[in-house]
Amino acid sequence: MSLRGAWSRVQALGQESVRSDELLMRAAHVGCVPILLAYGCAGLVYGNLPMFTPIGFVDMPGACAWLTAAMAFALAIFAIDWLVRGALSVAPPPVIVVKRVWRPGQFPSPALPSHVFAQPRSSPLRIGCLSVAAVACASALVGRVTLALGWQAFARPGGLAPQAEWPLYPLQWVWPWLLPLARDRFVLGLIGVGVALFVAAQLMSWRKVRGAWFPLLTILPLLLTLNFLGSAGFDFAAARGLGGLNEPDLASALAQQPGRYNVFTFLSLWIAIGFGTVGLILGFWFGRSRHMDDD
Repeated sequence: MSLRGAWSRVQALGQESVRSDELLMRAAHVGCVPILLAYGCAGLVYGNLPMFTPIGFVDMPGACAWLTAAMAFALAIFAIDWLVRGALSVAPPPVIVVKRVWRPGQFPSPALPSHVFAQPRSSPLRIGCLSVAAVACASALVGRVTLALGWQAFARPGGLAPQAEWPLYPLQWVWPWLLPLARDRFVLGLIGVGVALFVAAQLMSWRKVRGAWFPLLTILPLLLTLNFLGSAGFDFAAARGLGGLNEPDLASALAQQPGRYNVFTFLSLWIAIGFGTVGLILGFWFGRSRHMDDD
């Protein structure tokens, strides 16, 4: 291959990498939008919505759940706008024309235009979405602190339908197939597979194998998907006495606080969907990287 042909090949691979990265980013946004919308709807329906914080999931009841749902809707609109219009390009700097009138008897001096920096374009919609999300998140955390202190200002309103099961779709039909995923032997098997993948990745990294951690990063989200699917199926069936399961504690929790119990079942289901999406995206990224390395 000639030098010109090799350079053309390198340019083609670079363009392919850019297009793949853009496709990867769009796939991530496509996966985030339904998750955020479903997360916000669950908060409105059940009146309780856990928020992920650096210390773990924090239970957000009452008005705190509604504020958390508002944050999720704002971020969903932000992601939709990004999907529709993409990344905003940098606005070109304005053209400045400088005129200097020379008069007799004056010493000529150069007139330089003011230095102009190119500024990225800003979208009022995106700025508004991020502002609403930040204010709603901060307000929800402040409300949760007031509830912990015994003030009931954020305890209302509750959920629109705390006992509704339609946000848990399709658990009503697939729970018999998910119960085997919640068995202790299967969960221990998942842990064993994860440990084996970690040890193999560590050994390959010691041997300087390129991409040693990619298989672990791709398969681990899928293992977590199976685990959370089993948890969601078991929580749904056990609290309702389905499949011959008898769990009085879960049945009592569903009867006393249906919104809180259902939203945690919902959370297990959609965490599984989220991990599955992450696994597919990482798998695509790993496959594209290997393909480019082979070329």
